[in-house]
Amino acid sequence: MKKKIFIVLIISSLSASACDLCGCANGSSFVGLLPRSGSQFVGLRYRLRSFDSHLNSQMLKTKEDYQTLEVWGRFYPIKNLQVLAYLPYNDNQQTLLYSGTKERKKGLGDATVLAHYNVINTFLDSTNTSGIYHNLMIGGGVKLPTGKFEYGYGGEAVNPNFQLGTGSTDFLLSAIHTVRYKKFGVNTEVGGRISTKSNLFYKFGNRLSASLTAFYTKTFGHLSIMPNLGSSFDYGFKDRKEGVLNSQTGGYTLLGSLGIQAYYKAFTAGFIFQEPLAQNLGGGELKTRPQSTVFLTLGF
Repeated sequence: MKKKIFIVLIISSLSASACDLCGCANGSSFVGLLPRSGSQFVGLRYRLRSFDSHLNSQMLKTKEDYQTLEVWGRFYPIKNLQVLAYLPYNDNQQTLLYSGTKERKKGLGDATVLAHYNVINTFLDSTNTSGIYHNLMIGGGVKLPTGKFEYGYGGEAVNPNFQLGTGSTDFLLSAIHTVRYKKFGVNTEVGGRISTKSNLFYKFGNRLSASLTAFYTKTFGHLSIMPNLGSSFDYGFKDRKEGVLNSQTGGYTLLGSLGIQAYYKAFTAGFIFQEPLAQNLGGGELKTRPQSTVFLTLGF
């Protein structure tokens, strides 16, 4: 009995001290392919992301699941200015595989507001006879600390990446370019996140992201189907823990994506599946699993 108690105490101690490495649901936010360009909408979006962490430790190996249900929308307060808003609700769960111990956090996440100015838009040019149309939007935004972040206070043992929010006000940069010829098109997106300090104990690293997505549109009366295929790249700089670089953070992920969107009158539904193609996270101790997203919007 004493031996079993000793083992449990060891596992609990190790999991509390080594979990800074764990997967992060607070990475870069891709805008992705949006419903009908030029239209306003509101909707719901559900995302599932999973990670395996502490891959080389039998006692600390952990499975992490991050579920997010968010209200999102696009608005045009003035001509050529697109505003995107996201308000997420997170359900995070960690399972220590050795003991089956589970840790769970549920609650409001960090709200995000992004604004893009339409620099170039030949889709509205009635004199364009080439059949090739371009749309370039450049902008930025802010991620607000509306999600709970308790790392470092009151004996909190759960790692900073497992919190509902980052505890920081972060600034976002974004550029989106779309080119289309007849029923075919390509969407390119680049962005970055400049992080500020979460509290006295932690600061998340800045992030860079890029994506490339090809799509095709087929119309059947009031119904339009748009299958798409692409890839996305995300790079995170190392975090700082009490002012010192945390070597078990940062790295990159390259994901391949396959998705479909369906448009019927004012409604849009979509699904995206993402498969990891290459990755190096947390010094090789962290592995991202396939991810998926589903959404429904109503245009107005």
